[in-house]
Amino acid sequence: MNANSATPKTPSPVFLSDDLITEIISLLPVKPLLRFKCVSNSWNTLISSPTFVKLHLKRSATSSNTQFTLITNHIKCIFKDEDWSIIPYPINSLIDNPSATFVADSHYLLNLKDKEWSMAGSCNGLICLVGYRFNNRVNKLQDYWLQLWNPATRKISRNIGYFRDSEGFVFNFGWDDSTGTFKVVASRFIRDGHTSEVRVFTVGDNVWRNIEKFPVVPLGLEWHGRRIDKEYEYGCVFLNTTFNWLAIHKDIGFNWTYYVTDMTFEDLVIVSLDLGTETYNSYRLPPEELPLEEPTIGMLEECLCLCYSYPGTNIIIWQMKKFGVEESWIQFLKISSNNLQHCSFLPLFLSKDGDTLVLCSCHDEEAILYNLRDDSMQRIEVKVHKTIIDDETCNWLKLTLAQRYVESLISIC
Repeated sequence: MNANSATPKTPSPVFLSDDLITEIISLLPVKPLLRFKCVSNSWNTLISSPTFVKLHLKRSATSSNTQFTLITNHIKCIFKDEDWSIIPYPINSLIDNPSATFVADSHYLLNLKDKEWSMAGSCNGLICLVGYRFNNRVNKLQDYWLQLWNPATRKISRNIGYFRDSEGFVFNFGWDDSTGTFKVVASRFIRDGHTSEVRVFTVGDNVWRNIEKFPVVPLGLEWHGRRIDKEYEYGCVFLNTTFNWLAIHKDIGFNWTYYVTDMTFEDLVIVSLDLGTETYNSYRLPPEELPLEEPTIGMLEECLCLCYSYPGTNIIIWQMKKFGVEESWIQFLKISSNNLQHCSFLPLFLSKDGDTLVLCSCHDEEAILYNLRDDSMQRIEVKVHKTIIDDETCNWLKLTLAQRYVESLISIC
């Protein structure tokens, strides 16, 4: 037989080891991974395993393709329906095109009916929602409960953490590395006693525990940073398994007529609650001497940061380069505020090349792009709709929560 007419050999099948398959698919988003669970029993077992879930979360959190995630609240007032959705949006696209309109993907849409809801925060791919309703308006008693939602897997928990108490509780959601558990902190200022109450809920235990009260008065508590002409809230930053608030220094006490605009750096501190030990630490602000105006704290490049302004002059951003070390404060940026309508801004993201910063107004969540190279600014006009056709739904972007969401396969059970 002629050698040239021989039957061609069948190519050998390509063999990929389990370890290599794990490495490859751990880089994928959650949505295709959920489909790949149907490939075979072995793939389903792999993708569902706690080891893979942990690896995927780590890869997602450190990915260079960071997403500017829009967290949106859709409210249809006529029917009292309330929906939440998330929309991942690449930072590079935001820089190239800061004006865009999106329609919420039904995959990431959660419908909640006939209740009042707020968001306690986002951590490791889960969003914690707080439901509440008045039980007795005369005595100002409210029912509170929690639900955990994973937008990527489209799973939501049953109602957990129910309790009934006075109105005024503020909720924060985070992760305790020491025990490998999610925790929720509920706190309120007790006006009559000039003190505070702090409770901790560990997901899985279904029990609220009272812990030591705040050693100082956080500005984000029941007071809500009220001033004569404005009202807005100071935020809480979750970093390194701790919650962090701006607070009034214990030496000056609490006075309802004493406003933040009257304060200096020496009057305020950062109070930090460690979720592992459930104890507090306090940190001094940077070594400045001038009065503060509208200070905020946030997180930038995995560092705690302080943002504030001097009236009509500059917006200044400091970073604590080593968490908990007061000597590690450095001045990151000084921006002329002459062209800004608002003075209170929170830094959200810095581009990979370090040239462009995303800033969000704490008053109305309006956002701008600031170019560090040429000192220029551009307003971000990203809009989101629940449906393609206008259905009279009000859509509210929650930009201050944008930096806290990353997709994960973590179960809500």
